[in-house]
Amino acid sequence: MNLEEQLSIFLGQIGEKLEKLIRPLAVPSAGDKEEQEAALRFKLYNEILAERINSLLDPGRDLADCRILVLENGTGILSRSLAQGDVDVVAVAPTRELARLARRLNQYPNVIYRWFDPFPVTREFDLIVCAGLLAMFPPDLAAALLVSLAGFCRRKLLLELPLTLSWYRKIFSREKITGEFEPTRFEKEEIFSLLENTCGLLISEHRTDNNRILLKALRKAHFVH
Repeated sequence: MNLEEQLSIFLGQIGEKLEKLIRPLAVPSAGDKEEQEAALRFKLYNEILAERINSLLDPGRDLADCRILVLENGTGILSRSLAQGDVDVVAVAPTRELARLARRLNQYPNVIYRWFDPFPVTREFDLIVCAGLLAMFPPDLAAALLVSLAGFCRRKLLLELPLTLSWYRKIFSREKITGEFEPTRFEKEEIFSLLENTCGLLISEHRTDNNRILLKALRKAHFVH
């Protein structure tokens, strides 16, 4: 099975889970009490994620006259938060239904919602941002997607990934990135090597908190000391 076939199969699987999780946000009568509470937790997670990502951006340098691609998870929260000023945002969700839900939840003139087909992008963007979606893919697919995205990144790539848990956290911790998905975890050195050696980017800033690493990587031609 080639990469495209693997990606198509997994997009259907992750899309089905995300659609079920998010639908109560768009249709308040959908789902039972437990499903509605899970949807609200996911919404809160995405609001906090959007705050963290925006804290790493300089509006004057990172968002000025910029074309942005967001790997969208179906809520539209991060996509909407980036759609300020002179920018165009293309938000690409795993499935058509997730793109529809995101548009319904966070419609905005500067945001165009699309879906993977099966790859997220076929043209260049100034800034590429991931709304926690890569961590929901198996490691091999996540790495392949990251390499593909870097090839279409003109200036900057911004993403957050969960780090490998220490041995005692693996035994005692039940933390999940959304409450519904067990995230793919990476070693910090593995992420740096993938971005800098394989993708040809240069990590200009990173923050580590609660076993997550948030980082900004630049095309080397755009790196400024």
